Amino acid sequence: MRTATERPAGRSDHRDRLLAGLIAVGLLGLFVAVQRGRISTYDSKIALATARAIADGHLHLDPAADGYQRHVPYSHYGIGMPLAILPLYVLQQALHLSPNTLVTLTSPLLLAVTGAVLYLYLSGRELQWSRRLSLAAALVFGALTMALQISQDLFSEPGVALSTALLVLGLIRWRSGRQSGPWLAGLGIGGGVLFRSDSLPLLGVGLLLLPAFVPLRRLQREPWALLGLALPIVAALAWTSWYAMLRDGTLIPQVYGGSFTTPLSKGLYGLLLSHGKSLFVFNPFLLLAIPGAVAFWRRDRAVTTLLAVLVIARVLMFARWTDWFGGVAWGPRFLMPTVVPLALLTVYAASRIPRLRPTLRVPAALATVILATAGAVVSVASVWVWQGSSWNWSTYTPRGLTGQALQEFKTQRQNDYFYSFDNNAIAHNLRRMTQPSRYFPLQHFRGGPNLVGLLALAVAGLASLAAWLLGQERFPPPVASRSPPDQPGQRPRAPADTRRE
Repeated sequence: MRTATERPAGRSDHRDRLLAGLIAVGLLGLFVAVQRGRISTYDSKIALATARAIADGHLHLDPAADGYQRHVPYSHYGIGMPLAILPLYVLQQALHLSPNTLVTLTSPLLLAVTGAVLYLYLSGRELQWSRRLSLAAALVFGALTMALQISQDLFSEPGVALSTALLVLGLIRWRSGRQSGPWLAGLGIGGGVLFRSDSLPLLGVGLLLLPAFVPLRRLQREPWALLGLALPIVAALAWTSWYAMLRDGTLIPQVYGGSFTTPLSKGLYGLLLSHGKSLFVFNPFLLLAIPGAVAFWRRDRAVTTLLAVLVIARVLMFARWTDWFGGVAWGPRFLMPTVVPLALLTVYAASRIPRLRPTLRVPAALATVILATAGAVVSVASVWVWQGSSWNWSTYTPRGLTGQALQEFKTQRQNDYFYSFDNNAIAHNLRRMTQPSRYFPLQHFRGGPNLVGLLALAVAGLASLAAWLLGQERFPPPVASRSPPDQPGQRPRAPADTRRE
């Protein structure tokens, strides 16, 4: 007889794949609905110009495509985003569609797949979360974080976010003895390197925790696993070194656009605590990741450590970067990939509220609702007004000011933008939302909703609802063991205290 805490043996993978597909479709619908249909940021234009060059059969850029002449003849950015843009650009040209009709869907597609991967490694044979809890994590990632706004651009961060998710999924599957694990981990690191070469240390640091997932004696018995891990990474490094030699005359990519000159304390304060650019100001719901990490540590120390390391490494690196704030971008752009592990820990924290003592349960639930509401407000503000509007305000210089007076004015504006609630990008956008504007950024709702916009919202809502209904559990999920299996394919044993998530 099956106990109340057991799932039927061989839980159907096709159901999880269906749910992951629904998540991807739902998130894609949401991201399509908020598209601007324009490419305005410099980095995005360079990525598109590189994809256009590849489609024309070469790698060098047309000098006219780079107004600042910083990427002539070859782009200094990773090849990952241009390669992701390329098939959409070719299809757009073949169908004779207007410019940017399809290429602007590159980031939405990458982020939608990331949401599906998030679901896959939380449920099924991986962390053994309930399906609805896994769905919640994927939806939080797409709707209540910086992922929503960054879907409007062609920055490299969506690709790095997907690579981060693949790395985590790969290590967890490797621990479970599944042959896809090392390949997924290798694809995560290799893919991240193609999107941004600095992903080698920022994602590669996760391999330092490999012994916590796979014992050494298993690695010795499974040399094919190390081969699967290494091949995608070696391929990505080979391309990166060849391209660096072509572009810079050296096998090591040269740093472009800045250097590590910001004092660490200043960068950490700006990225984590400042009122104008903090990760948690732009992603308030993710504050729950802090208690979530404490709670999840008791259940799975290896995965909790991995998630924490991926976040901390990125924060420490970009705290020292010249443009720690991410330039003309919404929030701390370089930290966007951290919302993948933080979304997981956030939802886990929320799931633990019913188990708190009665005196703590109500305040915790209230705090969760407040943070989720704040996250929703920030998400709406992020797409309702073009992100460059607040940056233009921060760099505005009035006529007539010169010398010391001009410098003091510019410094005060920048400090207000970076370090105050009243004049940060969120407050600026909220004020602009209440004012009439000649330019409304959302392509499918400009001048009134069009068919594409309405269909996108309908698809987002219906796919999410269908996934939620199909995610109802017939049997409570078992809790994964803290100790990984030693034999390939062996399932973790549930601890004595097997309680539902």
